[in-house]
Amino acid sequence: MLKSSCLWLGRLMLFPSWNYIPHNAPGAGYLELLDPPVCVTLEAMAFDPGGALSEVMSVMRAAELLRQRSDLSVSLIWCLLVCSVCQEAKHQYWRQCVCVGQSVCVSSLRVCSLQGLEGRRVLTDSCQSRLHPHLQNQEISEDPDTHTDSLTADAHTADTHTADTHTDAHTADTHTDAHTADTHLRSGTASGSNAVRMKRSTLISFKGTVTKILNAEAGLYEIDGQVGLCLAYQPAQKWGGGLRPGAEIQLHNVHFMYRASPFAPRVVLCACLRSSLQITAFSRLSSKVEVSGTHGPLQCLLLEKNLGASQYLWLCYCQNAVAERLCPRWVRAERVCVVAERLLDFVCDAEQKTENKRNIYREMIQEPHQCPVTMFCVWWPSAALWSLRQLSDWMRCEAWASLSLASLLPASAAHMTALELNAALSWSVHKVPLTDAAPEPLLLLGVLELDSTHATLQLRDQTHALDCLCVSAHQSGDRTAHINTAWQGCLVCVRRCTLVMERFMKTHFPSWKHLDQPSYITHKHCRVYLQLCVDDLTIISPSAAMSRCLMEDRQTDRESAKRPRAPERPLTPAACVSLLLRLESKQGVTLQNGFVCRAVCLGDAQRWSHDPKNHRTQEREQHRDTQKIELHFMGLCVRWFPVLHPGCVYRLIARNTEDVSVLKAKGVSARGGVTQLSSPALLLQPQWRIHTITEELPDTQSGVPALMSVSAVLHSSSAPEIVSFCGIITQRITLQEDNGTKPKIQSPTAAEDASIEQDLRVRLTVQDTDCPGHVIDVYVDLSCGPYTLGLIAGAAVSVHHVQRKVSKACNVYCRSLPISCVSVTDLTSVCLRLVLEDGSADAHVWFSSDTVCDLLKLNAGQWDGLQRHVKVKGHVKVYTRGHNMTCDEDPNDALVQYLSCLCSSTSVCRQIHLTCRLRAQRTGKSQLRKVHRGQTEFICKFTPALQLQCQHIHTR
Repeated sequence: MLKSSCLWLGRLMLFPSWNYIPHNAPGAGYLELLDPPVCVTLEAMAFDPGGALSEVMSVMRAAELLRQRSDLSVSLIWCLLVCSVCQEAKHQYWRQCVCVGQSVCVSSLRVCSLQGLEGRRVLTDSCQSRLHPHLQNQEISEDPDTHTDSLTADAHTADTHTADTHTDAHTADTHTDAHTADTHLRSGTASGSNAVRMKRSTLISFKGTVTKILNAEAGLYEIDGQVGLCLAYQPAQKWGGGLRPGAEIQLHNVHFMYRASPFAPRVVLCACLRSSLQITAFSRLSSKVEVSGTHGPLQCLLLEKNLGASQYLWLCYCQNAVAERLCPRWVRAERVCVVAERLLDFVCDAEQKTENKRNIYREMIQEPHQCPVTMFCVWWPSAALWSLRQLSDWMRCEAWASLSLASLLPASAAHMTALELNAALSWSVHKVPLTDAAPEPLLLLGVLELDSTHATLQLRDQTHALDCLCVSAHQSGDRTAHINTAWQGCLVCVRRCTLVMERFMKTHFPSWKHLDQPSYITHKHCRVYLQLCVDDLTIISPSAAMSRCLMEDRQTDRESAKRPRAPERPLTPAACVSLLLRLESKQGVTLQNGFVCRAVCLGDAQRWSHDPKNHRTQEREQHRDTQKIELHFMGLCVRWFPVLHPGCVYRLIARNTEDVSVLKAKGVSARGGVTQLSSPALLLQPQWRIHTITEELPDTQSGVPALMSVSAVLHSSSAPEIVSFCGIITQRITLQEDNGTKPKIQSPTAAEDASIEQDLRVRLTVQDTDCPGHVIDVYVDLSCGPYTLGLIAGAAVSVHHVQRKVSKACNVYCRSLPISCVSVTDLTSVCLRLVLEDGSADAHVWFSSDTVCDLLKLNAGQWDGLQRHVKVKGHVKVYTRGHNMTCDEDPNDALVQYLSCLCSSTSVCRQIHLTCRLRAQRTGKSQLRKVHRGQTEFICKFTPALQLQCQHIHTR
């Protein structure tokens, strides 16, 4: 009902006009009373004070006595101006019977003091207290119309704010600043911004109409189509469906906030414990009813973490995103808010988390008014959660929007034939850091899963799936392609990665003069995927196997870890058998969508009463007698391809069985009893599981032969015909099709998907990692199996099982075979190392590709050009000598001169603040060195250099 009276309780009433609003639940609903009820009994509705009245006094008189006496027991005419607290449970319904500006009479009040408000006396009700409306002819000196006039004035002020915000954003911000004197900056946030601007909100009153329910559970509504309303900080109220679109409301003492969050209306009115809300007219619309229960998970998080308004609005935005993209497939409905909470903790620094305990009485009574929404952050947190579909669509648009055909051609394009011209345009790549994809910081949220169709690791949500090329950092600081199988099933948040867009085109340009005519482009499509390091992934919800890994990492007492422990009892025991093995080699995915690995069994198959997953190994799983076997992966088992690496130890598990013979490798015999395979073979089943074992096992030295270098492949006279080596890709060229004919045999994946590359053969120029002048050409057929990601210039690769050949001109090159495998081991195309020293020690600070661009103050075009020149040389070193820059190579080299000029420029030589993490532990012994300071020479003892990885660059 719009207006209520305590005199109606216990009376027989007639409801002349009402609306019945049903709920979603069957048989549930409520009434909206449009007109006041009529009493049908003859009993007089007189005011019973509940006892003798010593005196009936005004509010001002009561305030005077509060400062003098503590044994006051009076009846009070209350116009909501004096501090009064209702504590009796049976009087809680008084809240519905009073509103701002209404005169009421309260009897038998008593004086008390509240905890945390020493020296401040308040009036509180007693069990004998009664509430009655105060009639007009009984009113005293205080004029209640004063509040009505104030309300009108405040509402006009609020309308002025609203009008300003939608007329001129700059004017609104200036107008708001006049009311927010307490403004300061807070530095260093995890979302990537340099500072957080804080503002003081303004208390206003407002009248409006509810136009939309943004989130009933979170207490978020929209007023007049442009103003947000947040009721989360008010006591739990069962508004029912009264706040339906179309309802007219009246607000008093609400906090006016401008630009509190980029994911909420620009103007937000936030109600606190001092605020009041009154429905003045019910909605006449047949609108949807959304009724939320009290003490929902969002409100609980608000109270537990004492969140500010800006953080709470971002939490609500995050909760909606998680519910839409991950629930119910990966996240249960009751766990959505838990995931949102972890994301909030990830985005917010400890500086933005308030740990002070709240005092609700102080928030309601004390002057000047202070509450959790008195101060708010201007548009922070600002990190946006993009869905994977949204990111994929942006990448596909960006791939072609950024295309410039002329930039793909060398300077000699005018002298190229049509065949050479179209070959140069057939493939190109465009890379963008995730931080540059949008003006605001971006976060990606998804689950890592293995895909059997593309034989890749994918980041998935309910909107889309994106292929991922992942590497991990070794303890030495080097990158490796060894990805733990425990990452499968982890819910992760990605803040830093590289968006890779590979473009494929079929063109028939007759010459470079026709590049502005798109009609010569007959077909085009692109591949989009993510390049990232697992160290940049933040685990929001780990898989069961990852939980075990994290627990092992937290163990600091190594001796206790070596003690025999009883196996942990699983939640759901299930019999299974396992086999411990070490991988020695891995072949590429063949035409039949399968691949083969060679491994060494470290023991016999073992029975388990529960799934051991990646738990520590037991002695019974290992013995000295080892057996070499072949593992055949077909069909759905191809999904394990990206997480299997030679030299690693794995536990193969067959669940729901106690028969150890299912994991026994067997020889394949042909007719006549002749064995075809040299080693026993085991065909993996789709329901089997593989877990990486990270502990160091004794007597399990890897039998994997070391990879050759490019120089060894080129110049070794004893190099075998089938070789494996490592290097860095410096160039990729697409080879021309053979008269436009398709290969006779195609991969099943390529045959099903007409949009992927057909008859794609490339030439990779691979450079020696230690001798940049030594390069070898590798001819790879990418149409024989799933497409290999990351084969772009600058990528470090390991090439396995390719055929070494010598041309008629005595040039050594390699050609891929159906069993060949090319793996990307490092994603960093160009990195930079700074050496810093203070005379007592030095530190090596490594800058990744994205941070080098910021350090050298280069734009995207300049940075791409510099990377191309550095890749040709492989390594460039410049250092200071006096006031000049010099190098150990040819000082007249154009690249050296450019870097020397760049590094000595005023834009680069500036004061900066670096945020770094430890890249690797110190190794080696201390050394004596000469240090020059002016004309003086010192001999200092230097400890091994501290290896650091730069995370952020802050310019002072």
